[in-house]
Amino acid sequence: MSRHILVVDDESGIRELLADILGDEGYRVTLAENATAARAARAAERPDLVLLDIWMPDTDGVTLLKEWQRNGLLDMPVVMMSGHATIDTAVEATRIGAAEFLEKPVSLSRLLETVQRQLAGTVVAGNDLLSALATVSPAFERARAQVEALLARGQPLLLVGPPGAAFDVFQPLLRRPQAPWLALERQSQLADSPSDLVDRASGGTLWIPDLAALSKLEGRGLLIVSNRRTQASLRLVVASTADPARLLADGRLDAAVFAPLAPGRVDVPALLHAEHDVAEVAECLFASLTDGRLRLSAEARDAIGRSGFLGDFVELRAWLERVALLGEAAVDWLQLPASGAVPAGVGGGRGGWFDAPLREARDAFERAYFEHHLQRLGGRVSALAEHVGLERTHLYRRLKQLGIRGNGGS
Repeated sequence: MSRHILVVDDESGIRELLADILGDEGYRVTLAENATAARAARAAERPDLVLLDIWMPDTDGVTLLKEWQRNGLLDMPVVMMSGHATIDTAVEATRIGAAEFLEKPVSLSRLLETVQRQLAGTVVAGNDLLSALATVSPAFERARAQVEALLARGQPLLLVGPPGAAFDVFQPLLRRPQAPWLALERQSQLADSPSDLVDRASGGTLWIPDLAALSKLEGRGLLIVSNRRTQASLRLVVASTADPARLLADGRLDAAVFAPLAPGRVDVPALLHAEHDVAEVAECLFASLTDGRLRLSAEARDAIGRSGFLGDFVELRAWLERVALLGEAAVDWLQLPASGAVPAGVGGGRGGWFDAPLREARDAFERAYFEHHLQRLGGRVSALAEHVGLERTHLYRRLKQLGIRGNGGS
């Protein structure tokens, strides 16, 4: 049976051209002119691959990608296409789950090479990434083994880690084949319609992004879900960026809500874990992002090993995604703030950021961040505004508050 490709693009000429090219190669092609048509096509049949335009009039491609990811429908590779997308847009799409990014106009050879690679499944999957991390980190190996054992017993899972932890690396392991994956979109859904969440995720997996962010009322909704999970054959997975013991002590979590989750606790390793080398973890992640086509230079590995990564795994991945998108040209750009170069007033070393009050730590980080990029951009504030995605007037005001001077040029 021929492989099925869904092409989503608002330009009829591009749709028809892609249909002709892919049809000549023996693929079965479905065309959608906008997000509405794409939703209908996805509901009618799961494609083997989606070619998705970023800029469309009704709903843009990144928003549609988020929607599919949120509703558990992102179970096929999606290649984003655009003639004028920014690097930040491409990074965002990759972070959500896009497999690759094609810049229009797409050459015939590049198109067919990408399609063949994606359909062959050569891009490293999330489960393979977890396996790779387990080989370089006893902490990740231990966490994976615990998750597998708890899933086999039907126990709800409570994944606990720092903000930015690698929660989503475990998601492929948590999914049931050919079953719903429902990620909580809004915390208020737990308070407003917990039974509806159970019905929608019945037979599959319900993912709650952060226990620490739930109100008492939303926590009671979580208890309703937990009580109904067995009847609905529901796999319940809850992440938490705060230690539940602290949440209980602070009165932010009811003991009744915590009780069914407690036996299924798994600690997700922090990036700066004593049992693994951060550079080796980065190498595994970079291999998954580039399908093994690129390797980190010795200089980049050294910079990564010396860096604090306050945003943990998510921050590391954001840096590496940018390098993966820009290729070799970006490796020299990877000038991460070394742990020994924490700005004055925040204390030395990695721990200094965490020991400082939040406002002081945030100001110190922003000051170091803006000064770093201003230096790279020759002091041009207008270029900095474009680079970091801030409105220029707001940026000028913030730089003044931080005591930073630029030349204002473009």
